[in-house]
Amino acid sequence: MSKIFVQIASYRDPELVPTIRDLIAKAKYPENLTFGICWQRDETESLEEFTNDPRFRVIDVPYYESKGLCWARSKIQKLWQGEQYTLQLDSHHRFIENWDVELIEMLMLTGSEKPIVGSYAGSYTPKKDTLLNDDPYKMVATKFTSGGTIMFYPHTIQNYKSLTRPIPARFVSGHFFFTIGKHCEEYKYDPNIYFAGDEISLSIRSFTLGYDLFHPHKTVIWHEYTRQGRVKHWDDFNEENVKAKKIERQWWEMDNDSKRRLRHMLQEEDNNIDLGEYGLGIVRSHRDYELYAGIDFKRKLLHPKTLQGIEPPINDDSDWFLLKEIEYEYELNVPYTENFKFIYIGVEDYDGKVVYRNDLNIYTPKLKVSFKSFTKPVKWVYWPVNLNNEWINKIETNL
Repeated sequence: MSKIFVQIASYRDPELVPTIRDLIAKAKYPENLTFGICWQRDETESLEEFTNDPRFRVIDVPYYESKGLCWARSKIQKLWQGEQYTLQLDSHHRFIENWDVELIEMLMLTGSEKPIVGSYAGSYTPKKDTLLNDDPYKMVATKFTSGGTIMFYPHTIQNYKSLTRPIPARFVSGHFFFTIGKHCEEYKYDPNIYFAGDEISLSIRSFTLGYDLFHPHKTVIWHEYTRQGRVKHWDDFNEENVKAKKIERQWWEMDNDSKRRLRHMLQEEDNNIDLGEYGLGIVRSHRDYELYAGIDFKRKLLHPKTLQGIEPPINDDSDWFLLKEIEYEYELNVPYTENFKFIYIGVEDYDGKVVYRNDLNIYTPKLKVSFKSFTKPVKWVYWPVNLNNEWINKIETNL
């Protein structure tokens, strides 16, 4: 049985020790496990029971010295010592019996030389230590956020009981993936990515490094999603603790810098940043990933098959990626309103995305608008704000 390097980033988490205990107890070959843990702890925590266990490599960090999730994961990667496989987790999980054998078998079933198997795990509750479901999940993109990242949600894999091997995936989960140990060396975590954007970065960078992405066809690991009963990094890294000189920066400052790096790496915008070893790989291109996953990062578009969670690759010979901006012109009849602070005039596409906006400070009965859009406008919105800063009398009209 080959060794598995288990990577765990933990931030003030009372579930860390129960997670380690369950992981060891449920492994078929616990003697072949090694652990890399970035333990961002407070004074109430203890790992004393593992102190003399040679399987453990622990980076002991007072929580106020932490610089975020990917900073911790970057440090953990450096603890890899050539183990054949690696499993990345959060610090709040439960496991199926013989999970180690199950995951290695899944990698073999993919038929890939460089597979990554992972997804959003099942769910459990710590208080009752109850596993809530057995359905394996795939990660489905729902929309782009204002910061340039992508929102994902877990969707149950249909007909999973008839599956005999992992299915192709677009995305990799940060809280559960299993792959060859070499990934620790080839994929270098960017310590400047704070939290949001970790998973899309992990997905596209691994893909361009030549890794093939898969979702497991059965549940082997459960995750605690609610975050109840544990302090989050952004709870501590606030203005109050900056003033008290406990920390140097607030979380949102780190997050803003992080998202600028992410948008640059995704080629959504040019921020004149040298990413160095934290950029894309050279085995596949940025465009290769867009065509595989059904994503246009520059224009923040998701292919309909991507939104539906249909297995990649897209294999779409339509002109979806060849969309061009079209210029639209309209003359709008503006309803009369008295005593307003301003009137919001917005034009939206079929997804509700605002493709044109104008705030009128002076009433005009007719308004000519001209703008360019990649998507077709379907309605315009008239929405005044009164002198008390209250939104009133919203009207939506189809174009």
